[in-house]
Amino acid sequence: MDRITALRARRAAGLEEMDKILVAARSEDREFSADEQARFDALTAEDDKIAANLAREEDMERRRAATARPVLPLPGAMPRVPAQPKAEGEKGLRFARMFRALAAGGGIPYVAAQIAEKEWGESGLFANQNMGTGAAGGFLVEEDVASEVIELLRPASVVMSLGPQTMDMPSGNMTVNRLATGASASYIGEQADAPASGLQFGQVKLSAKKLAALIPISNDLLRAASQSADRIVRDDLVVSLAQRMDLAFIRGSGTQFSPLGLRFQHTGTAFASSHVLAVAGTASLADVTVQLGRLELALLNADVAMTRPGWLMAPRTMMFFQNLRDGNGNFAFPEVQRGELRSKPIRITTQIPTNLGGGSNETELYLADFAHVFVGEHMGIEVALSTEAAYRDAGNNLQAAFSRDETIMRAIAQHDIGLRHLPAVCIMTGITWGA
Repeated sequence: MDRITALRARRAAGLEEMDKILVAARSEDREFSADEQARFDALTAEDDKIAANLAREEDMERRRAATARPVLPLPGAMPRVPAQPKAEGEKGLRFARMFRALAAGGGIPYVAAQIAEKEWGESGLFANQNMGTGAAGGFLVEEDVASEVIELLRPASVVMSLGPQTMDMPSGNMTVNRLATGASASYIGEQADAPASGLQFGQVKLSAKKLAALIPISNDLLRAASQSADRIVRDDLVVSLAQRMDLAFIRGSGTQFSPLGLRFQHTGTAFASSHVLAVAGTASLADVTVQLGRLELALLNADVAMTRPGWLMAPRTMMFFQNLRDGNGNFAFPEVQRGELRSKPIRITTQIPTNLGGGSNETELYLADFAHVFVGEHMGIEVALSTEAAYRDAGNNLQAAFSRDETIMRAIAQHDIGLRHLPAVCIMTGITWGA
């Protein structure tokens, strides 16, 4: 495939140069000069040569695909077993099955397509995939397959589970009007002019940021031709992407390559003082209740409608609310047992740190109306695999896939987050409740 890509690139460059010679002569309404004619003839001969080589390479690629078979013991190869029934009703299994077929085919999509058809009867599993986005088995997963994983990814991410507005970004960038101030109305006298009034808008610009996840998968698992193996591959991918997405969407630094998370959306704006609040008081029930009211009041005073409100907090904070009791020994917030706080849903995540501040034991509490949170999504999911790659595990130890008999899957998604209405998010900092 690399040879074919290089030949196509050379041919495109030559045709572009030929076109420039033609345009120059046509614009001056003249014949070619001697030098131009010589150059044009040379380019024509080179194009004919490249076309012939390209035809041979493409023909050979088709012939290889028609006769290729995985040879055991190929990394990730699966034993010959009867075809398994499809599980069409369970989301994400087609994606995992596609990856296992790709691993069994040694990273060659054409071979993987044959394996998928023979082992599972999935004749169209690779039919519409874009095979040319990466080397070593990399390709862009077709929308109808990737969407199944994305549907699972949304509830797995705490931010996405609270219902932000999602939009496609086909070009990778999008500009959306941001509501700055609302319209006003006035009473007027007879034959008096109504005062000019209207909505004022700012802009929020979304630019796709690339999220890459490396997921090491045992080749023993890939060789297991079962739906259970598909589920494990699928779940590993979803959890890996969701956790890193939450970290970026909540506390992303907003660099060239990372989204600007909710924590820092107010930085440099008029809401930096009114919607980023330092906790006050003690951990008593009375003081905690006042602090929660401060968060709610900040949104209500900014005319945030609370259409889809929700809390984001660390597990430690949730356990504090769950255990807090009043003077009679009753639970102060019994609704926490069913995942709510003051009639608003709670989402907990370890992506909100509990080691912030001078004492290194502080955390943050978020309240937002997620109807005003925008998430732009570009592309689908791009995957690639390797049986030789090195990677670092959770302990930062370097591991080699080859020596561990693993296949490394790299999954890439692109997205960004922004606020249509800036005061729709309020953050309380310096919280040590439950520490």
